[in-house]
Amino acid sequence: MATNLFGENRTRLGYENQEWSVWTSGMDDIHDRETLGGALNLANELNATFAQLRFNSTSDLDPVMYAVVLHYGYAWTVATEHALGLDCGVPACDPCSTKRSAA
Repeated sequence: MATNLFGENRTRLGYENQEWSVWTSGMDDIHDRETLGGALNLANELNATFAQLRFNSTSDLDPVMYAVVLHYGYAWTVATEHALGLDCGVPACDPCSTKRSAA
């Protein structure tokens, strides 16, 4: 079964009650974070580490791994959340913050 990270029929990789987390492919680990910034920082660090491991790899059989920010368990990008009509979670996002203050 294929994993669809983005779009209408995306696969939930994490926990629906955890606002922000980071999922690592290959290891299938989930690391909970308190904020979007914390999730982005961890994903950045992990992806940089995974890239270095790949560059140093001596075998085509070594796994390729990625760190993906999750929002309520789903792979997150601002564009994806907006396309689905969801709050992207970015505090300074004009369209989303306007909706937040109206609610």
